[in-house]
Amino acid sequence: MKTVSDQEVIHERSCMMLYYFTQAELKQIQMVARMAGVGDQIILGMEHGECTLQAILDNQLTSSTDACLKQKAIIFNNISSTRISAFIEGLKKFRMNRPLIAVVTETSIKWTLKELLLHLNEEHHAVKNNQFNEH
Repeated sequence: MKTVSDQEVIHERSCMMLYYFTQAELKQIQMVARMAGVGDQIILGMEHGECTLQAILDNQLTSSTDACLKQKAIIFNNISSTRISAFIEGLKKFRMNRPLIAVVTETSIKWTLKELLLHLNEEHHAVKNNQFNEH
């Protein structure tokens, strides 16, 4: 099994995308991110749901009026598993509810933010309800 640090780079930008957080939550998250060594953060809102992850990483954000999930999410790109783990541990110290968490993959980079959030939400509910699909 490969870890994030073992995988080939999907997109060269090392960052985290932060979706649907309040200003107060963003301040806490950004503090934890700095401590974990993740300096580049992209703040996203519901209006970015139709942007692909590729476009977001390339700073080509567009706005849409289509509804997107109201579910907090953090999406990591080109960040080592060690830094991701340190970040998640830091979040726990602030007693924040755990958001949906993902890492950009070769497949997901082509998805819109909305598609990724829908997939993450489905996975979250499946794990929560012990409903696993065998492949």
